[in-house]
Amino acid sequence: MIRHGYSNCITCHVSPNGGGLVTSYGRALSQEALSTWHRENESDFLWGAIKYPDWLNAGGDIRAVQTHLDTPTTKSGMYLVMQADAELAATQGELTFLATFGKSNASDPAKFIDSFLSRRHFIIYHPKEELYFRAGKFQRAFGINLPDHIVSTKKGLGWNYGSETYNIEAAWIAAEKDLFVTGIFGKIDDSSLDQEKGVALRGGYQLGDTYKGGLSYFYGTQATASRHVFGPYVNLGFRKDLFFLGEIDLQNQRPNGLDSNWGWAHYARLDYELLQGIHLYLAEDLLKTDFKETGSLSQSFGGGIQFFPRPHFEWLGSYQKQRNLRIRSDYNDFFWLMMHFYL
Repeated sequence: MIRHGYSNCITCHVSPNGGGLVTSYGRALSQEALSTWHRENESDFLWGAIKYPDWLNAGGDIRAVQTHLDTPTTKSGMYLVMQADAELAATQGELTFLATFGKSNASDPAKFIDSFLSRRHFIIYHPKEELYFRAGKFQRAFGINLPDHIVSTKKGLGWNYGSETYNIEAAWIAAEKDLFVTGIFGKIDDSSLDQEKGVALRGGYQLGDTYKGGLSYFYGTQATASRHVFGPYVNLGFRKDLFFLGEIDLQNQRPNGLDSNWGWAHYARLDYELLQGIHLYLAEDLLKTDFKETGSLSQSFGGGIQFFPRPHFEWLGSYQKQRNLRIRSDYNDFFWLMMHFYL
């Protein structure tokens, strides 16, 4: 949305950092600015079949992916339902309560209740126009909040889908500037994990109507190691039909009793909107966890097409050449198709 002059996620989403449940304004934008075709009020919840009061907001997401990997020795594929969640938010004055409930990705749940989970649940306190406080379970604010959590700046840094933690956050979001400060307390609902705890900071500044850049910093510590992660990101809307997303993060890890090591993660995407709702893009992704170790490099590059045919629907197909030097030096072919339905 940066190419349309929208630099802050709170414009369209209930969450200050974006993602998940959209506001009524966000629904209207998904219809008018994102989708190829639409009818009047088509973006409404359940196409307007159910009307809820102004203090309530309801939605949900079903996201699935089909992959295919072709290497010189093997061919393999996988179909996975990554997300099947309902989401509700209730607002009373300066307070908003939000929670999701959906299917767990646990392959062999020990109990029936383990088949379900709440990925996010939090309380937002909004005392002033530009000031937000949030407490609960959600993703920390760091870099670009991409939905593609397999990229190096997400999964490569340990922030894959499903890595939400319990946090306390303060956010100041103005027209041209924003600042997020997050205290991270790990997954306190699962004592079996070696939980990483720490702090994250992210600040952004908008230059002109369609250009934004910022810096992020994270410090985390757990029983076996500590680390610092920091770097810049940019969202650049060159024209209404052309934009660029880029993020570079340096990481310094210090395993207990061992020397520290430096590495980096990088993601870049150049996107051209052929027709409204039909995007062609090129992407490059790189992760090197240790500059001193050649085998720690993994890399991919390629392109794809993203299609928003109508409100509530999204398709994304991608082809990449990728390699992981821990496994082999040559590039493999990787295809994936993502299907997303949102209420």
